[in-house]
Amino acid sequence: MVNFVKEMIKRSYVDSNVEQDDEVFTDGFEIKNAEHAPGIIVLNTGQLLYSHKHNRAMTLRSWSAMPRKSITHDMIRIHEEENRIPGHRNPKEHVKTVFDTLLCDPMRVAPEAEVYVVAIEDGTASVLDVVAEDCM
Repeated sequence: MVNFVKEMIKRSYVDSNVEQDDEVFTDGFEIKNAEHAPGIIVLNTGQLLYSHKHNRAMTLRSWSAMPRKSITHDMIRIHEEENRIPGHRNPKEHVKTVFDTLLCDPMRVAPEAEVYVVAIEDGTASVLDVVAEDCM
């Protein structure tokens, strides 16, 4: 996603030139004039579990790979109230919550703003479901 975001920034430049285009892809790049830079929100519909121990979001695969006392012990239990965030318990709910609380909120996104949604891999189905439900 990092290079995708950098490409979006590069394409948003009003006065683009070759040196500036190359600069975008260097580490530590900083936008000097962010007036025309796009706002970008990245959702990861796979990381919907939260580990207090590791202080990070996790996929089900990374959760099940956490160390256990032994190979015969079950994976670390998922507590619905502690390890899942309300409004983000599954991919579709996660996408809908972000649409409702961010993208469709006129206090956060100007009504005249152009909003482009790019969905890749597994998140695509959730985005299409949410859009289809809201448009019917």
